Amino acid sequence: MKIRTDFGLLWQSVKQMGADERDFSFEVSSREEMDIDIELERGVEVALDDLESTGGLLSYKGRQVLLYIPDHGSWVQSVIDGKNQGNRFHVGDCTKLDEMRQKGKFDRYTVTTDLSGVFRISGQSNVSSHIEHDAELKVCKLCLRMLNYRGYDTGPLAKKVIFEEFSISDFFATYSTQFRFLPKQLLDRRSGYSDEWSEISRRYRESRSWICECCGINLAGNKNLLHCHHVSGNKRDNRDDNLMALCADCHSKQPDHEKMYVRKSEMIEIQRLRRHQGILDVLPGWDAVLEYIDSAYEGVARKIMKTSRSLPAVGEDIENSKGEIVLTPELSWPAQRFAIVDNEEQLDTLTQVGWRAMTMEQVLKS
Repeated sequence: MKIRTDFGLLWQSVKQMGADERDFSFEVSSREEMDIDIELERGVEVALDDLESTGGLLSYKGRQVLLYIPDHGSWVQSVIDGKNQGNRFHVGDCTKLDEMRQKGKFDRYTVTTDLSGVFRISGQSNVSSHIEHDAELKVCKLCLRMLNYRGYDTGPLAKKVIFEEFSISDFFATYSTQFRFLPKQLLDRRSGYSDEWSEISRRYRESRSWICECCGINLAGNKNLLHCHHVSGNKRDNRDDNLMALCADCHSKQPDHEKMYVRKSEMIEIQRLRRHQGILDVLPGWDAVLEYIDSAYEGVARKIMKTSRSLPAVGEDIENSKGEIVLTPELSWPAQRFAIVDNEEQLDTLTQVGWRAMTMEQVLKS
């Protein structure tokens, strides 16, 4: 049911105060959905068949999740003491999970959206019959390889660096556009800003004509998608030479901003405007493609660029015979009528209009 409310008087008051008019929307979550989020923070015991794969990522009831085996047997104490790394936690539908399915292993698996990196593990100790305790676990390298996370399998960074610097919060933020529900910890943003920040931000962005100083997108009609970035990282240094007006996408890709999430609806609108304003018309090379694409597609793009000679179009509409837009894939090759899509439903949509396509997961696992 849609609720229609006239906010005319409210916006009139907002303008009188000199503030911005912003897009406003909200979603109503059912009690069941809220209960799921609460349970996932604590950890939910599942079977492998309960899981879904979203672009190669592990998901449970529409949420991106981490998967691990709590039982560490007789070496649980050494894991708790930090002498042993313990079982790896999984972030993707990797070959190890395929192997477990094929062997019919029925271990007790737990999924969670806790971003702390600390997991509740258990086992048998020499002193007591049973022990439970919190311990840090490491990410599965096979998952990083399958997802090609940060170019793990094909990129310039060393695998060891990507593995050792892995951050769960950064990882979830990278793929935030792929999920409707995001962990509460990712949504919580601690301020640290000065009391006048809202006005300072508005004035600075206005002084830049609501244009992103990185990609050049004009967001005068979507002011909420233009952020004000502190170059030095000091949120209280509000001098103009320490500020930059950046769209949400460019802002999230700044150094030390990996934890900043971008919703799918926001990324779609940014790409639509970039395309409309000609920013995506002619990209000079793969570096530019990587700069402009949804960060969730980085692993896919880095894998494709190793074998593809032609550059993809980014965020280009695909139409049917009636000129109606049926889909706007992140990556496509119009001359070959080929595209990379999020899921099987989108793949079927393109097949019906004479296009070939592969899902993100198919590309990553090929």
